[in-house]
Amino acid sequence: MRKNERIQSFVEEIWHWYAVHKRPLPWRDIPVTDDTERAYRILVSEVMLQQTQVERVAVLYCRFLQRFPTLGSLAAASNRDVILAWRGMGYNARALRLRDAARRIVDSFLVSRFSLRGGKRKTNNEQTKNGFPRSMEELTAIPGIGHYTAAAIRNFAFNIPTPCIDTNIRRILHRTFVGPENADGTWEKDDKYVLRIAAEVLDAAVTSRVARDSLARFSMRSQTSNPQPANGQPPRDAANWHAALMDFGSIVQTKRNPQWDICPLTARGLMKATIINFPRSEVRIPKSEPGRHIAGRFIPNRIVRGRIVEALREAPSGLLPDALGKRIAADWSPAAHRSWLAAILAKLRKEALVEEQAGVYVLRSEP
Repeated sequence: MRKNERIQSFVEEIWHWYAVHKRPLPWRDIPVTDDTERAYRILVSEVMLQQTQVERVAVLYCRFLQRFPTLGSLAAASNRDVILAWRGMGYNARALRLRDAARRIVDSFLVSRFSLRGGKRKTNNEQTKNGFPRSMEELTAIPGIGHYTAAAIRNFAFNIPTPCIDTNIRRILHRTFVGPENADGTWEKDDKYVLRIAAEVLDAAVTSRVARDSLARFSMRSQTSNPQPANGQPPRDAANWHAALMDFGSIVQTKRNPQWDICPLTARGLMKATIINFPRSEVRIPKSEPGRHIAGRFIPNRIVRGRIVEALREAPSGLLPDALGKRIAADWSPAAHRSWLAAILAKLRKEALVEEQAGVYVLRSEP
């Protein structure tokens, strides 16, 4: 089969599948017309989804937006407030990076952060600038926003077709156009190669006649708060195309157990990866990482970090190191473990997650 034929057939199969199986997620089809508010919500969802399962994010995302409903409210938040609102997400440093990105966007592209903090009206020299950044150059210049997150903001917030790959998209494109992954989980082709394929299929997905007609119908309704296409199906645009790939990778072409029997790409012979050549998983040796055995079980330091932050969430007045040690380690011994805890606390202090006040550790209030 020629590559162009494979691409066109691939695109149509994904669109047909998505029309039936699209997942209702709170960061999709956002019912707002303000570009900055929509882009802010996408930014929050993308940072949350980096290292947390969709099911958990779907719940905590709404809670976080209740606490920080606008970009300005997050930009004005203290470290402590953000860490408290991030509860249940894990990898707490992400919360501060998200807040710092919000501050950078407000300072560089919107109004003065300090006017937002004080709740004052904008003065003549504090007028809105160009709005939420849209170009890849502007977005990737913001600390904490990489190529994928920048592309996701363009696709999902502004519907600007921008090729990108996450774990699901990489898996589908590589299995379809190259072949299965290796037994050790690595890929024959690198991300640069797969990104070129992503650009080709994206172009086909949003520029075909059917896609143009769908997008035109959608655009006529785009002035409503929650636009829907006339035929009840998702519009064939950049946002839905990438959502379709992510859903397909999460439900059908999963990492370890692809659902070959319900895969429409397999049924049409479009996928170069098959049940026959798909590698059996090797027994993988866990990566070594810092940590120690606690009560007979190895606990990585990253888990301990999360326990520390959670303990300090529960103790607004803070905790002494010994009291903190007792909360995070069942086998706590000051003589044996004080230096271990001190090293972890020092790193948390460096990352502005905690601070020490007269020997007592608390969540840090200011950066």
